[in-house]
Amino acid sequence: MISRDRIRERLRWYGPVEMLNAALVPAIMAIWCVFEEQAIGWLLVLTCIPMCLLLLLGGQYWRVKLQQLEGNSQPMQRFLPLADRSRPVLLVLCAVAVAAAVLGWLDIGFGQSLGERIAASIAATLAALEYVNYYHRQLQHFDHAPDFRRLLTGQGFRPSQMAVDLARWRDAGAK
Repeated sequence: MISRDRIRERLRWYGPVEMLNAALVPAIMAIWCVFEEQAIGWLLVLTCIPMCLLLLLGGQYWRVKLQQLEGNSQPMQRFLPLADRSRPVLLVLCAVAVAAAVLGWLDIGFGQSLGERIAASIAATLAALEYVNYYHRQLQHFDHAPDFRRLLTGQGFRPSQMAVDLARWRDAGAK
């Protein structure tokens, strides 16, 4: 069993990293497009929106999870209803992002550059993966040895921590 202190140390950086990624990943994509002299337009913006929202949601989740671990469960009780209400909206935004990325590859006169198409495809894929990673199954296994061993031994993907917390909250009456 992992000590509470070790869990606390891991959680201290999860939230800030997710929040930083919400700004850093789209910035890198835009910089790459500019560096490659590729146009940036509505496609990249549209596909980055759900990705960024999910990263921000994840960053906030890990922040309140750390507070809960430290004995303050009030922030989590305020967060869970928001995360639950956001779920269908984020699912639709992810579906729109994926559809837009696919349409971006069809030459139907929208005029996206190759760089924007590539970046938008990456953003849409990341958005879909973040949605699954937070609302369904833990996809991230590279930062914690027991999770990585579980993946390598074929035990599958376990439910994500936020999905577990949401299920507990719903079972308790979803106040």
